[in-house]
Amino acid sequence: MQPRQPRRVSVMATTPDPFDGIVRLVLDAARFGFGLDQVAMTTHSDGNRTIRMVLEVTPSADCADLTERLSRHPAITNLSVAELACEDADRAGVVSPGPANERMLP
Repeated sequence: MQPRQPRRVSVMATTPDPFDGIVRLVLDAARFGFGLDQVAMTTHSDGNRTIRMVLEVTPSADCADLTERLSRHPAITNLSVAELACEDADRAGVVSPGPANERMLP
């Protein structure tokens, strides 16, 4: 029996404070033992930022659990986690494709 490969998930979070938001997400990802594959941030006209990350997680990780864990900080006002489809996982620059499994909190 071969070991199961890590899965990749896309995390999209909104924050009014880019430094606090990104630091908390990256530190939580490290603390939970996730691998960090990609990270990007976009500024909106209202001053909010969208942080997009691709994380490598264990095969048993649940998107609902990941969403709950990563959205617990006041600096994160909106967060969604979506599993990347296998064909998208190896493409560079892919952060938010159509989800295979998704969980979102307001």
